[in-house]
Amino acid sequence: MWVTLRFFFRKVRVVGAEKLAHRNPAILIANHTASFLDAMVLSVFLRRPLFFFVRGDIFKHPIALYIFTKLHMVPIFSSDDGRAALSKNKSTFDRGQDILKNDKLLLIFPEGYSRLSKDLAPFKKGTARVALQTAFDFGIEKEFTIETVYINYSFHGFRSDLVIRIGDSLSLAKYKEEYSESPGHAITNLTRDMFALFEKNVLYVAQPKRTLYVESLLRMLFRDVQYKANDFFISGRKVCQHVSALSEEEFVKLSDQLIAYQVMLKQYQIMEQVISSKKPYPVLRIFILLITIPFSLIGFGLWHAHFKLTKWISDKTVTRDDFYTSVFSGIWGVVGIIWWLLLCSIGYYFKAKLIFILFFFSPIFYYGSLLWREQFKLLLSEYRFYFLSKSRPEVYHALVSSRNNIKTWN
Repeated sequence: MWVTLRFFFRKVRVVGAEKLAHRNPAILIANHTASFLDAMVLSVFLRRPLFFFVRGDIFKHPIALYIFTKLHMVPIFSSDDGRAALSKNKSTFDRGQDILKNDKLLLIFPEGYSRLSKDLAPFKKGTARVALQTAFDFGIEKEFTIETVYINYSFHGFRSDLVIRIGDSLSLAKYKEEYSESPGHAITNLTRDMFALFEKNVLYVAQPKRTLYVESLLRMLFRDVQYKANDFFISGRKVCQHVSALSEEEFVKLSDQLIAYQVMLKQYQIMEQVISSKKPYPVLRIFILLITIPFSLIGFGLWHAHFKLTKWISDKTVTRDDFYTSVFSGIWGVVGIIWWLLLCSIGYYFKAKLIFILFFFSPIFYYGSLLWREQFKLLLSEYRFYFLSKSRPEVYHALVSSRNNIKTWN
């Protein structure tokens, strides 16, 4: 899984992982924008055994039940699943308590189902119920914490950038007396406090319809801070607060400016990050690209069909946008293993040692080809922008000026 996700994401940044190095039990509460992928990236990049609640309707088939259980998924049901299904949540909460008693991490998405919108949804009370019952019924409140986690994808697709930030934590000790007197009130108060803490540790916008605008700004910001995830979060909070505070008239004006800027970039075939980036050692970069062309062509030639097949299956299978990235990455990994075994089998069948070795290590060439294509496109865009400054200086300055007017950070 680690290999699949390292191929899938262009850059991965994890901030605050040391906060989970204590090996004590914890509930992770995280935002939820990419269905199963959210849990997968946390499982892989936090490097601790992680269990997580998943919508229960996908467990109906015995094979699915077996596979998902092996993947540390625990079914949870909502009122939409009917009363009979809802009654099964007792065993779900019992399972959550067993996980935490054994010093594991339990991931819960307290907002409920995944969604692309960047606003906050009200918390469900199930998280607080599991936390308080586990902490006080089993006497582990001293070691047990609730940890906030923020997951950010630069976009939902292949070769996006991923940021994971472990934020502030919440101790449960202060709820002990209240829980012993009135469990219901304690659950309500903990849910409220978790939401308040979560609000301070995620990037969100108050108006759902401003999600695409905010995400465009956050992509620009991530490049400006040179992919430093903690700086990205701090400045990203200011961006989101600024956008949330805009009047409707101000938002429409800025949104139109952003659209016009993006149209210009597309018209002149310039990548956005080129506008503000420095261009170190172009000669060296050109030399590296030239000498690595053969390796890139090998990787592209052997693996491009795998990518096209994965995309075709995903396009035919997925109907919800927030599921697409999860399904694509999963299919990409499964088809990739089959594809690699097929290539190795071909090399073995023809008893050609060099070809077998080439096919065996072909995933490395493929990864190199992805990097090569990205660097080539970036370099080409840089030179387009440079020549634009000489041939069309008015357009060059218009692009720089537009970007400076759009961004809300220094």
